[in-house]
Amino acid sequence: MAPDDWRATVEAAFPDEATAKAFWRKAAAFERLAEQGKKRKEGFTRYAPEVLPKSAKGKAEFPAVWQKHEDLRQKIAGMSFGFCAYCQSPVSSNHPGKKGKEKPPGQIEHFKPKSRFPRSAYEWDNYFLSCGGCNNAKGDNWPVEGYVRPDEGRPGARFVFGKDGGVRGRKGDAAARNTVDDMDLRRYWLTEHRRLAIEIHFDFVSRQIGRARTTLQELLIRREAMYSEAINQNVRRAWKAKRRRGR
Repeated sequence: MAPDDWRATVEAAFPDEATAKAFWRKAAAFERLAEQGKKRKEGFTRYAPEVLPKSAKGKAEFPAVWQKHEDLRQKIAGMSFGFCAYCQSPVSSNHPGKKGKEKPPGQIEHFKPKSRFPRSAYEWDNYFLSCGGCNNAKGDNWPVEGYVRPDEGRPGARFVFGKDGGVRGRKGDAAARNTVDDMDLRRYWLTEHRRLAIEIHFDFVSRQIGRARTTLQELLIRREAMYSEAINQNVRRAWKAKRRRGR
């Protein structure tokens, strides 16, 4: 949920009221262009640079909110427990950030890229914490089918995680396929870290499956944790396989 003063925070990021009004007007016109058309893909800063503030180098850019309001960054990091919302890597624990708790590492990712959807640039529901690997790979891409939202339904169920750490989208799920491909969720070290996390958990699980009174729920990770979706999928498969063999 957005902070109560979020709208006022956004408006204050613009140099003046006239600039803010011009921005929203041009943004609405830009989003009426074909979503996959050339002008949309070229981005809003090229379409209407005159309604955006200029950087020290004279480059048109979206008004920054995060630099002056680092507490907002912490709120967004907390929404995914400090993990990347896309790959479940612990982006907020590998180093303290410039200001420790007040400014956690990781990147604030626009689910719908602001260059293609400028009106979503300041929508709270469009923000997620992301690692650099996922965010940089995704860039300003936005395919026809879009991507899997990390906070909608059971997003993990739309992917298949192998015991070797690999991942793919469920058959026929174009948004899941796009998420895997465009966010590079098969990159080498991410895959290796998932594999290792699954392997470590299986050191415990393999000794428990089949024991009297042991339940599946006792073997699953039941809270948000690093690669928990990948681990739990593999535990469920192992549990089902053991039950089939035991019949």
